[in-house]
Amino acid sequence: MSDAALIFALGKQERNLELLADLLKDGGYDVEIATSITEFDRLLERRDDVTIAVLDVDGFTEDIWKRCKQLNDRDISMLVLAAQISPHMRQKAISRGAQTLLEKPIEKADLQATIRGLMEYIRMNR
Repeated sequence: MSDAALIFALGKQERNLELLADLLKDGGYDVEIATSITEFDRLLERRDDVTIAVLDVDGFTEDIWKRCKQLNDRDISMLVLAAQISPHMRQKAISRGAQTLLEKPIEKADLQATIRGLMEYIRMNR
């Protein structure tokens, strides 16, 4: 097992998750991906060392917000990605513990900077 921070990524589009994982791995992070809520739940049961969860909420049902609450209860920082972030979605995500929301498409540099910022925040506050 590596000393690198572990990031979970959840999304419906496997190719997008693979690209995200490659980008994060290039940044020195360990990454596990899931394309379904069931797969995500299994990963979360297996691992207790998750630092950040990146959740692409597009295509998921309201169950995604239950997972956000579970992640928040476990003190796992969250970054929520979506094609459109309405005020209602922003309120839902933040009320369930998401620290950051980004609207797609996302520039690689913006995503990397956001992840680095979350990691810095985690280091300073835990």
